[in-house]
Amino acid sequence: MEQSVAKPNRFKKPATFLVVLLALWLLPSLALLNLSRSYTHSLAQIEELGIRVNELRQSLYFSEPLRVSRINDLALDAQLVYSIRLQIESDFQHALFRPDVNQLLYVADQFLEKFDEFIPIESQVQDIVDNIKLLRADTELSPKLKPLLNEFGVVVFEAMYSDNQSSSATYRAFDSILDKSYALETEEQDAIQQLLADASALLSDYAQLNYLVDKIKKNSVNEQIIKLEAEFHDRQFNLLLVMLGLSLVAMIALVLWGANAKKLTKETDEQFIPEPEIEPSKPSASRTEADLEEATSGSVARGKDSVSHESNHSVASSVVKPADNASHVVGSQHSNFQSQPSSSAASHSAIQQNIEDTPVVEKHVASVTDSKPAIDIEDMLETLDGDAESVELLLGVFVQDHADDYEKFKSLLTKDETSAARVVHSLKGVAGSIKASRLAIIAASIEMTMKQSRAISDHDLTELEQAIKASVDSAHAYLDNQR
Repeated sequence: MEQSVAKPNRFKKPATFLVVLLALWLLPSLALLNLSRSYTHSLAQIEELGIRVNELRQSLYFSEPLRVSRINDLALDAQLVYSIRLQIESDFQHALFRPDVNQLLYVADQFLEKFDEFIPIESQVQDIVDNIKLLRADTELSPKLKPLLNEFGVVVFEAMYSDNQSSSATYRAFDSILDKSYALETEEQDAIQQLLADASALLSDYAQLNYLVDKIKKNSVNEQIIKLEAEFHDRQFNLLLVMLGLSLVAMIALVLWGANAKKLTKETDEQFIPEPEIEPSKPSASRTEADLEEATSGSVARGKDSVSHESNHSVASSVVKPADNASHVVGSQHSNFQSQPSSSAASHSAIQQNIEDTPVVEKHVASVTDSKPAIDIEDMLETLDGDAESVELLLGVFVQDHADDYEKFKSLLTKDETSAARVVHSLKGVAGSIKASRLAIIAASIEMTMKQSRAISDHDLTELEQAIKASVDSAHAYLDNQR
C-alpha cells in the first residue's frame, strides 16, 4: 500500500522577515532622501542670495553718472536681496541637521545696512539734477538766473567727481553764487538758495560715500556663501555614503536569510522523504495456466464439458484483458506525448502573434504643477510674514526684469551658451522666490540639460515660454488688483 506523508509548514510567516527588513531599510532611506532634498532647496536659496549680492556689488564699479541714473533699480535689487535673506531665515528657523547660517545672515545684514546708507546719498544727486532741469525748463526764467545755474552745476559736479569735496574753493564759489542770488526775484532767489543748501548737504554726505563703497565691496558675504556651499556638499556626500551603507547591509541580510531558508528547506525535505510503495506480487503465467488446466480437467471428469469450456474462456479473458488495457493506455499516452510538442509550439506562436498585434497605448503623464497657480501668492505672503508690500515689490521687479527672458534666452542660446545658462539660472532663482513652481521646474530642467551638454527639446522651450507668460500674467493680475 502507498504510504502518505504530510509535509510540515516550514515557515509559519515567511514574509515577516522581508517586511521587517524592508521597513528597516525604507524608513531611514526616506528620512535621508527628505533631508537631502531640504539640503538642495536650502543650497539653491543661498546660491540665489550670492548671485543677487554679486549683482549689487558689481553695480558699484560703474561710473558715478551711470550709477546715479540706475539708483532706483539698485534700490529694488537691494529689496530683493532683503526678501531672499528673510526667506532663508524663515526656512532655517526650525530646521534640523542643517549648517548654521547665522554668520551669513549677520554679514548679509551688514551689507544691506551699508547699502541702505549708500542709496540716499546717491539719490540726493539725482534730486539736484532734476531741480536744475526743472528750473532751466521754465520759460519765464530770468536772464540772471541761467548763468548762476550753469556756475552752480559746474561747481557742484566738479567737487563731487574729484577728491576735494570739502575744499575751501568750493564753498567760496557757493558764497559767490549766494551773493549774486540776492539780485534775483524772490522765487528765483529761494530756488537757487535751496539748491545751494542741498548741494552743501550733499557734499558733506558725499565725503563718506567712498567709505561706504569700500565697506560694501569688502563685505564677507561671498566668503560665507562659499563656506556654506562647501559644507552642504560635504553633508550631501555623507548622506549618500550612509544611504549606500544602509542598502549594502540590507542586501547582505537578504542574501544570508535566503541562504539560511534554502538550507532549512533542504534539511526538511531530507527528513520527510516518503518510503517506496510495496506492490503485491503478481501470479506468474505458468501458474495461471496450470490452474486453468486443473480446472478444465476437473470439469471434464464430472462430465460438464460445455460448462467447463465456457468457464475456461471466461477466466482466460479476465486474465488477458488487463494486459490489453494496459498496453492500450501506454499507447494512448505515448501518442499524446508525441502530439504535445506540436500543439505547444502552435499555442506559443499564437500567443506571440497576439502580443505583437496588440497596439501600444501611450499614457499622458500630467505635469505636477497642472493644478497649481502660476504664482502662489498665498505661499509668498506666508513666507514673507504677510508683508504685502514686499510681495508687490518682488512681483514688480519680476515683471520688469524677466518678462522678456524667453526672447533673451533664445537669442543667447545660439550665441553665448554661458549667458543663456545664467539667464535660465536666474529665472529658476526668481521663480523660487515668487513661488512660481511651474517656471521653477522647467527652468531647473533646462539648466540641468545644459549642464549635461544635451540639446534642449522644442517641448521644453515651449513649456518655458508658456511658464514665463503665465507667471507674468499672474503677476500683472495681482498688481492690478492691488491698485
